[in-house]
Amino acid sequence: MLAGQKDGPATLGIRGWQSHIRRPNRLMSTITAKKWTCDQCGVTVSRLGGEKVELPASWANSGDGTFCLLCRRERAAQAALDAAPEGNLEARAKLRRAALVEFEIRRRPGHGNGEIAKACRSSVAAVVAARKRLKIPAPQ
Repeated sequence: MLAGQKDGPATLGIRGWQSHIRRPNRLMSTITAKKWTCDQCGVTVSRLGGEKVELPASWANSGDGTFCLLCRRERAAQAALDAAPEGNLEARAKLRRAALVEFEIRRRPGHGNGEIAKACRSSVAAVVAARKRLKIPAPQ
């Protein structure tokens, strides 16, 4: 988004930004495109020279759209908050943090507790507790 613009992903929503996105050819075995754009934040990934590039490994492309890792994390946290009953601010913050840790554990179950804690800006103890809730053991 350019400086001074008022309509960003937060105000337009996902559908408003889809008109700016070129969808890749879904008939190919490996999906490539000249440019990938996150449907939520508008960040783009491309190669210098305009070569086609695969969707980055940390991104997701689904029926809901194409999302970068940061927006995938945000969507996971928001989904947990939307499903929760209204509560005090501290309880909602804890729920959001737990949802982020659980998302990261599901995304990278083979990574160590310390790596996941660092990625989520959380504690190793929170990661260990989330692994127990999810019944996903830590790597050896």
